[in-house]
Amino acid sequence: MLQILTLPDRERFLDIVDHSRGSVLLRLPDHTDCDLKTDPVARQMLRMLDPGTEGVSLRLTDPGDLPAYLHYMMEAVQDTAFMA
Repeated sequence: MLQILTLPDRERFLDIVDHSRGSVLLRLPDHTDCDLKTDPVARQMLRMLDPGTEGVSLRLTDPGDLPAYLHYMMEAVQDTAFMA
């Protein structure tokens, strides 16, 4: 399970989702999952979602997709540190 605390560029994030080999499951507050690759409602929720202190929980079904998400998260931290 990945916890993403900031989503500065959601369209870039969704581009990573689109290029993932496996499913990218968004954990909802009721502890159900929806697939960001195939569910347009889930994608819209992600666009409007404020990660807050809890962050956004994701589950990747293909471990080979993990590096792209880690890279995104590292860039988000760098961008945040640069702005501070």
